[in-house]
Amino acid sequence: MKNILLTILSIVAGFGISYFSINAYLKTYGLDEVKSESKAIKNKSTLDFTSRDIQKSFKSWDSYSKKNIDLMSTFKALDENGEKISKGAFLNLLRIGSYLPKKNVDKGEVFYQLVPLKNTSEIKIKKSIKSLANNANHYFRMEGKRLPTYDFVDLNGVSYNKEDTKGKLLVLKCWFITCKVCVEEFPELNKLVDKYKDEKVAFVSLAFDEKEKLINFLKTKTFKYPTIPMQKKYMSKKLKVKQYPTHVIVDTNGVIIKMVNNVRTLSSELDRILGKVN
Repeated sequence: MKNILLTILSIVAGFGISYFSINAYLKTYGLDEVKSESKAIKNKSTLDFTSRDIQKSFKSWDSYSKKNIDLMSTFKALDENGEKISKGAFLNLLRIGSYLPKKNVDKGEVFYQLVPLKNTSEIKIKKSIKSLANNANHYFRMEGKRLPTYDFVDLNGVSYNKEDTKGKLLVLKCWFITCKVCVEEFPELNKLVDKYKDEKVAFVSLAFDEKEKLINFLKTKTFKYPTIPMQKKYMSKKLKVKQYPTHVIVDTNGVIIKMVNNVRTLSSELDRILGKVN
């Protein structure tokens, strides 16, 4: 009996030493952190919301998506198993209408993960997701392309062309007078102009409307972007703009970095690009 107890104690002690030795090894080479981080990301994917609740009604989905989802922003894409995939593949899978995107944040990084859409979900949810994904995919495909040739003249007669904006980050706002949302974001856009006044950033707005209409309208609204009239054709045919407002960020070499549709995302993307995130 005594020998059996000694044998059991020996086995337990052996497991204990092995366990602590393995953990010490992992810690020494930083592998424990990789394991913990991987586990944390997978755990987080179930914390933010349950797919069942968010699919109960279109109202639930609409409320969630407006607060959390912006497919035009910068994010890391994950498939339904939590494995990283390209943003292009992620958007194309959403366009099929079989998934909804779920947002997770880990160590300051934003992750969107695919969640299977239940057959019992309202058809409006599927249509909404497909519409968001189609628009985001269209703008995503514009990234990396050169900004079409331009030679703008603003309301004050100031010229803006490739040479005038050379060496500057160019930010274009696409809008028109009767677009309510376009006008509502003026105050936030003015703050961006002030924020980056010491940076090499050129803010320019392209509008549908005729010069005189714009001059009269802007007498009633404070807008710090230089404004170019009569640009509907350039926006729709050259820039392929699908919704208004649209903001286009162009690098110093004339290549489109980002196309987004709201000032909140524009602001966060400028912070990211110019390195001003705290």
